[in-house]
Amino acid sequence: MRRIVTLWGLAALTVAAASFNTGTMPLRSDSSRAELARLGQEYGDLQQWAAAIAAASDTLPDAERARVLADQLARLMRPLENDFEKTTASLSTTQLESILPLWERMAFAHAGFVLLQEQAAELGGDPALEPAELHQLADQLSAVLDFAAEVQQMVLEQLTTPIPTPIRLS
Repeated sequence: MRRIVTLWGLAALTVAAASFNTGTMPLRSDSSRAELARLGQEYGDLQQWAAAIAAASDTLPDAERARVLADQLARLMRPLENDFEKTTASLSTTQLESILPLWERMAFAHAGFVLLQEQAAELGGDPALEPAELHQLADQLSAVLDFAAEVQQMVLEQLTTPIPTPIRLS
């Protein structure tokens, strides 16, 4: 629950920071596209894990193996929160203003990741875990990953599209 509050706080801070635009470009180097690409790669890697766990959960003979996979999934999801924060921090105020509706969707997706990560951790500690529960969790994670990857791609496209500037003939 603390993570969700942290993500909401980060989103609120982002919106507040976006409203204080001075109109100047940042002096730091722009690493936002690289961070966004890295985040997208992490979505892809986690999507492969989710698919493998969903496929394996259909044939698991006992709760112990399902529990181990749920625990592994929880550990694999843990870095997403930090990576999302790093990606957010890499964006300038101007960039955030231009993609704010999309970035809000990303924040909602990451709130979903936090909930699913907590659920995976709980399932990893449940000695009576049914493989079907793990399969359902993997399916839910896959859906959230698809959504987040789609939004991430739209953000990346919007940030790489050149902004038209007026040409002055003087």
